[in-house]
Parts: sequence; C-alpha cells; structure tokens
Amino acid sequence: MQLWKNLSKKEQQTVLDIWENGPDCAKFLSRRINLELGQTMKMLSSLEKYGWLQRVQGTFLFKRGMKKPKHMNHTYYQLTKRAEKELRFLARKGLV
Repeated sequence: MQLWKNLSKKEQQTVLDIWENGPDCAKFLSRRINLELGQTMKMLSSLEKYGWLQRVQGTFLFKRGMKKPKHMNHTYYQLTKRAEKELRFLARKGLV
C-alpha cells in the first residue's frame, strides 16, 4: 500500500470523503471533490491499485442514513480494511 504522505491532495481528499460518507461512485465523488469525471475515474483506479480502495461487491448498497438499500447502477468504491486501519492510526496521531 502506498504511504499516505505520497498521495496527492485530491487522492487524500477522496479517501477521506469515502471514510466519512461511506462507499460512493465516481459520479458523486467527482461532484464533491470538484474534479472531472474522467480524472476521478482514473484516480479511483489508481487508489484501488495502491491498495486504498476496493470495489463494492453485490447489486445493492447498504449505506448509512438510507432507509432502503440502493441498487448499484455504477461501480461503487469503499475503503479496504488496511486503509481503514491506517486512517484510524493517522487520526490518533492527529495527521488526518
């Protein structure tokens, strides 16, 4: 897994957004981080390659704050277990 300090600001912002808001797709992430959809998709695939993100399996997404499960029409990304552990460690150190 690539180190947190080696990620770009947009990559860090994306990882933190998924950590705070839960799994999401490139379309909605690109709107929140203010980046073009194509660039966001490339960034998500690189974050997946680096070991920070993984694709959500299944056909329905159970997300916090939603009354009903959402049918996944897009590819949704979530943090890997290792990424969650790393973010908790960084949060305890005050680096996030």
